[in-house]
Amino acid sequence: MRISAINLARTLAFIEIADLDPRGKVFAPDLFQAMAERYKFQRLPKREEREKEGFIFEEGKIGTKVITKLTIYDALIVLETRSNTSDSKQLIEELLLWGAAKFGINYNPGSIKRFGYVSDVTFFSDVPLLGAGCKPLIDLAEKTSAALTEIWQEPVQYHPANLAVGHDPMARKYGTAPFVITHRAEARYSENKYFSEAPLPTDTHIAFLEEFEAGIKRLHDAIRG
Repeated sequence: MRISAINLARTLAFIEIADLDPRGKVFAPDLFQAMAERYKFQRLPKREEREKEGFIFEEGKIGTKVITKLTIYDALIVLETRSNTSDSKQLIEELLLWGAAKFGINYNPGSIKRFGYVSDVTFFSDVPLLGAGCKPLIDLAEKTSAALTEIWQEPVQYHPANLAVGHDPMARKYGTAPFVITHRAEARYSENKYFSEAPLPTDTHIAFLEEFEAGIKRLHDAIRG
């Protein structure tokens, strides 16, 4: 397996923003201006956004780390990079520590008790990943191909197109993204280029993809043997 790109590395930090400024002493415009200077944000929040979308900052950088997007909601901070969710998490924590030192916000390491993640990657696989070892699915693709070829009077070839695992949305209050693997848009299926999204840290996401590919390789070897 070869990673083509990290498309999204999003970390969600669940924390009450009001708790960071319990006495209302922080003047938001001063804070936002200082953030803009420190992180070189190219897009700053608009006054009317808070009720609808949260406070949005875009295209920032500090050191070698590039921030794609930072959104501050009433009870959530979301930071996106295209490097790794570990970078995104670290940037949130560093931002809050800086805010504590410069503006006196009420934050200490460990104040955030829960994090969430969304990881998007594209990658090339050494073997076709979708449908291997599942004869009923392959049969369904072949029968669909034959039926559509007859309907359209031209060759139409169907293949297994995507795979996903997810939780029962009725079993928990808040939904979580499924783990998805699908053929990459604009790439031929024969290229074995895929897109995957998972509600996991980037490194865990990639490790699970590598393990899945290894399992598919064993299936291919067993079928050929």
